[in-house]
Amino acid sequence: MSISERLYIQWFPDEASEPTSTLVLTARNRQFVDLRLFKPEDPSGPFTLLEWGLAGRSVGTPSHGIWIHDIDSRTENPHEEQDEGDMSPQPGHPDVVLERGRMRHPESGEIREYEEAWKDLPVLSVDGRRVSVVLETRPDSDAAGVRGMVVRVGQFCQGILRMGSVVVVERWAWTEDGGWGLSARIGDGAHLPCDVTWDGGLAAGDECSRIGISWIAKEVYAW
Repeated sequence: MSISERLYIQWFPDEASEPTSTLVLTARNRQFVDLRLFKPEDPSGPFTLLEWGLAGRSVGTPSHGIWIHDIDSRTENPHEEQDEGDMSPQPGHPDVVLERGRMRHPESGEIREYEEAWKDLPVLSVDGRRVSVVLETRPDSDAAGVRGMVVRVGQFCQGILRMGSVVVVERWAWTEDGGWGLSARIGDGAHLPCDVTWDGGLAAGDECSRIGISWIAKEVYAW
């Protein structure tokens, strides 16, 4: 399991930049939620625009990442897009890895070479334990065009829900001073069950409901 923060992206031959706050939470079972939120013009302002939201499964190796998209904010057919890259640890920076590959540019639609730098953040203990939790919408929701996933790793929780063409995302963070706080919520029509992930009584297989949408706990792991 891991918490990965992106430091920059570079679309060759352009210069490297980081226009987003990008965080990937990967659970113990390798399911992940990846949210890329455009940074507001006012650094103290709220996040209001989603650049890209993803959820799925990581099936690669430490040297070659492969991410299967089960939910994608850019398309209702997420399995059509290929997402993989070569991973290179950086000498002298054990918590940083470079990812290099080819993928579709979000503005031009062209397949271009890219490089991303990722930093591993420590998984912190909350209320005396570290946890990895995954919630998913019930499989029978797929027929209605509804699919969602929530992943919590340690002090962060992120979720994405697609209902046809509507996409809703949430990011939560825990601090010792303030407890759990909503960092971002983008999209209308639903509230995600992120709060369930810090319910101490949650167990794998448990179900909950939000606005008539049922969710199942696929993983609840603590150490």
